Amino acid sequence: MGTTESCPYYWDMQKTIYSQQAKIFQEAIKEIREKAGLTQRELCRRLGKEHSFVSKCELGERRVDIVEFYWICKACGANSENEAKKIMKAFDKCG
Repeated sequence: MGTTESCPYYWDMQKTIYSQQAKIFQEAIKEIREKAGLTQRELCRRLGKEHSFVSKCELGERRVDIVEFYWICKACGANSENEAKKIMKAFDKCG
């Protein structure tokens, strides 16, 4: 890929951490966990992460990559493909 100069599509992109889509994603992760009946600490244990990992993800203090999203879904017994589709639909609604 290269710099943003080579692709005008990216010129107006804002930092994603402050976007409406980021908030949707954070809420989705929380909802997936809650549907599984897990506390943040229980999910952290299942993931083998420090006790604050899930909290930071849900609050937007830490980014979640696609692999981590997959692991979170698996640990919660959720279908990652279905959950990702729901998130993408919500993204489309907010623009």
